[in-house]
Amino acid sequence: MIIRSKKKKKTVSKVVTIIIFISVITASYLTGRLLPRDIADRYSSEVFPFLSSIPQKISSFTSVSLTEITVIGAGCLAVPLLIIWLVFLIKKALTRGVGKYLYKSLRNVLAVTMVLLIIFELMHGFNYRRTPARTLLGLGQTKISFEDYCAALEWSYGEMIKARKELAEDKNGVAQLSTDFEETARYASEVTDSFCASYGIAKYKSFSRPKSVRLSHYWSYTYIVGMVNPAYGEANINTDYMDITSIPSTICHELCHTKGFANETDCNLIGALACLTAERPDFRYCGYYTVFISLLNQIETLKRDKGFKYEYKIDPDDIRPVARDTQAANDYWKKIDDEVLDIQKRFGINITEKAHEANNKFLQSNGEKEGVDTYNVPENVYVDFYIKYVSQRSSGNA
Repeated sequence: MIIRSKKKKKTVSKVVTIIIFISVITASYLTGRLLPRDIADRYSSEVFPFLSSIPQKISSFTSVSLTEITVIGAGCLAVPLLIIWLVFLIKKALTRGVGKYLYKSLRNVLAVTMVLLIIFELMHGFNYRRTPARTLLGLGQTKISFEDYCAALEWSYGEMIKARKELAEDKNGVAQLSTDFEETARYASEVTDSFCASYGIAKYKSFSRPKSVRLSHYWSYTYIVGMVNPAYGEANINTDYMDITSIPSTICHELCHTKGFANETDCNLIGALACLTAERPDFRYCGYYTVFISLLNQIETLKRDKGFKYEYKIDPDDIRPVARDTQAANDYWKKIDDEVLDIQKRFGINITEKAHEANNKFLQSNGEKEGVDTYNVPENVYVDFYIKYVSQRSSGNA
């Protein structure tokens, strides 16, 4: 009876342990999705800056991507560890103790999952619930007319052309960044901090050293150009092609994640607007290019669907250099598409599509119902920014 009682107690203890792990995992997941907005706002502005500063400072000691090292290391160890686990499983099955072995394996997996999920929620997940940046900026609620779209387009076009004329070109006539990646990344951090502080949406300063990923070319197969590792507080940037029309805003986007903004719309919006306020012409060019292309597409849609009339005031000589930059970027991604299609023919898998599906599910699992569509910034937000922060201020100074 004593022996049976001890076995029963051990069994109950094991069951309770598993239940506790599952309960904590479930609670962590639900908390990250049901956190009230006011609590999320206080967390992102008061608690998150302190917690995130610790791994950010550690990661910033080196220019090497710790995330990349971790991913490569985990990938190399995954198969050998699985084989070792299977060998021990078979050995236990042929002798005795397979139940205990499986229990320990499950317990360890749940323990690791619990720790990683808690870290993710604290360092990123909770920030999905905060007040959107466009709301903090007072954007997106103004009734926008077609004329407003056109005025904002002309503003972004003029500033884009002005910045483009200040840039150096390579032998193919494609604009180049003003400095190397390290200096560009450092400046992006300053610009992002300055914009967020000036507009009152994140008053504290932070520094997470953006890292260039060495295997960026293969990363391009996923069409992902930047990623933050919440555990390390590390912004990783795809630098296979340093596209001047996107790299400055991409770095600013990822730095927004390290400042407590999880929503992709927020980060794309802040990334573009921060570039508009920069002193460096390459950053301004990228920001105004982003706004110009967004508004240009929207105006074309309104002209087609609503029958609006508008004649573009675009100088062929001025826009030609911009077209070269755009074509150079398109040529790069065409080569990536060709390589992805070649891999698909050989192995029957389209890496770009699978990555898109995975990213979509990841965002939806974090309460972002629109999935990858959250990367899109509503065009009226850019127009509203022009009306409230550019046009009205210009009128007031006149």
